Parts: sequence; structure tokens; C-alpha cells
Amino acid sequence: MGTTADAEGAGRARRLIGAMVRPSPSPPRLAIAVQAAIAMLLTVGVPAAAGRIDLGLLASTGALSALYLSARSRRERVRRLPLVQLGLLAAIAAGAATRGDPVAAPIVLALVAIGAVVLSVGTAVGPPGALFPVLGAGVASRLCGAPEHGGDGLDPLLVLGCAAAGAVLAYLVVVAPLVLPALRRRDRDIPIAPLRFRLDRGGRLVVVRVVVAAAVAAVLAALLGLDRGYWVVVAVVAVLQSGPGRRVSGIRAAHRTLGTVVGAGVFVLLAALVAPPVPGLVLAVVLALLQFGTELVVVAHYGAALVLITPLALLIAEAGSAGDPWTIAGERVLDTAIGCAVALVVLVGDRLVEGRPPA
Repeated sequence: MGTTADAEGAGRARRLIGAMVRPSPSPPRLAIAVQAAIAMLLTVGVPAAAGRIDLGLLASTGALSALYLSARSRRERVRRLPLVQLGLLAAIAAGAATRGDPVAAPIVLALVAIGAVVLSVGTAVGPPGALFPVLGAGVASRLCGAPEHGGDGLDPLLVLGCAAAGAVLAYLVVVAPLVLPALRRRDRDIPIAPLRFRLDRGGRLVVVRVVVAAAVAAVLAALLGLDRGYWVVVAVVAVLQSGPGRRVSGIRAAHRTLGTVVGAGVFVLLAALVAPPVPGLVLAVVLALLQFGTELVVVAHYGAALVLITPLALLIAEAGSAGDPWTIAGERVLDTAIGCAVALVVLVGDRLVEGRPPA
């Protein structure tokens, strides 16, 4: 009896490890990867060429909107992408308005996470879903926060204006190929999905999990006094928004934790490579390459993508700070581990509420 149970346990472990390591089927991603890299390169590179790399980094949060609706026709993206961008900018504005206040910032961040997940799931906007609104709100809150609260003291209108400029540039990059008649003809054969809001049972389950986990993560980050506690909420959203399946969410948590550990090491190396007096254009090229690689592999293997997403996000958020790269990397790993742990606890609690013991 024991031997059979041991064999079944070993079999489950092998299947789980296989699911974590094995890449998933992925459609061709070269076009969207090139497009995302161009948007990032122009957004950061043009201000860098003018000697204002700081403005380019602020605008890069808006440029991330080029990743949305990548599986849709360009005609649909022309119509729908501005709505997604408005949502992203609203989240950034909300975060900036808190100015890093120790009480207001975590409350607003949790509300942004909940609202973004409701809208992204209900409208089936697809990846990256609520991730960038939460990240944008958290980064904006820190950038506009008072120095005594660990912020940079920037003007909220400057942060929001630069993000809006990045979003406009991203939109132009997305729609520019439509000037080619051949592409317009091919694009007409792709149907446009109707715009509607619908939360089925699985969607409602995802929203409930995020509501609970985001609230817990925000409060926990505030109580622990984490300097960049928004990463905890980002990790929660990244794990739980993937769908109602617990196994998929659990694997995603493992991918995010392990990928972040390796990616944090990559960040330390790249931070030394692009540190002043290295020209800002070098940083723009590095960010574009990281963006390109991320979009190329993110569907096939989320963990591998995190190795590139982590330094990309940290270089954008921390390039202007005077923090030690090793300290920043360590904090990011800790925050991510806490967020993933919160997400897993919510998943286990959800299963217990259903009346079944956790597998």
C-alpha cells in the first residue's frame, strides 16, 4: 500500500516538475516582439539622445501599452487600444496622487489591482492584463512620494504627462503598419470581437481571489514597512489573474519566484553595464532587447520570461535612483516571494472553503 502511494506521489512530482520546465505551445511572436522593442527603443531613446534619459524612463511605463491586444487584428487594436491606455494612465494618475503616503498608497494600490483585474477579466483583454496598471500605480506612487517616505519627490503631472506621451508613441507604433495596403487587406480577414463585459463563474472566482489577496498583500507590505511594497501586490496579481485553475496558478507562482531570483541577478549585472557615464542610448537599447526577448518567450515559458522581465522592470523603475543594485535586487526577490506566498495561501484557503483538503 505504502509503495503504491509512494509511486503515485513520485509520479505527481515528476508531472509537476515537467509542467514547470516544459515550454507551452506558442503562436509566432516575432512581430509583436519587434513592435514592442521598437516602442521601447523610441520612447526611451529619443529623450536619451536629447540628454533627458529621465523623461524617457518615465515615458516607458506608457510604452508598455504596446503589448496589449497583440492577438487581435490591427483594426481592432486601433479602436480598443486607446481604452486600455486610458485605464493604464488612470492607474498611474491614482498612484501619483497618493504621493507615496504610507496610508493612502497601499489602499489605492489595492483598489487599482481590484479594478484592473475586474476590467481585464470582464473584457477579456488578455495578457498582460492587470499587471501594468498595478505596476504603473506603484511606481508612480514611489516617484511622486516625499523623500522621507523613500520617494523621489517628482511632480505627479510630470509623471503622468510622460506616461501619456509614451502611450501615444506606442499607439503610433502599433498602427503604423496599416499604411501598407497588403497588410490592410490581410487584416480585413480577421474578425473583430464585440466589445462587451462579462464575468462568468471562473472570472468571478479570479476576481474574488484577487480582492482578498491584494488587500492582504497591501496591508502586509505596509505593516512590514517595505520600501517598494507594490511589488508584493504585483506578484499577487501576476499569479492569480492567470485563471481559476489552481494548478496553473501554483506553477505560475513557482515560475515567478524562481524567474525573479535569476532575473534579479541579471539586473545587478546590467545595472553596472548601463551606469553613468555610459550614454543613455545604451540603456535604451538594453531595455529594447529585454522587451524583445520577453515578448518572444512569454507565452512559451513564463519563468524564462521573468528572467528578462525582472531586469526590465527594475531598470525602468530604479535607473534614476541612488540605491545599491544588490539591495534593490534582494528587496525585489523578497517582495515577490511574499506576494507569491500570499497568492498560494489564498488558493489553499479557497480550496478549504469548498470543503476539500488541499492537494
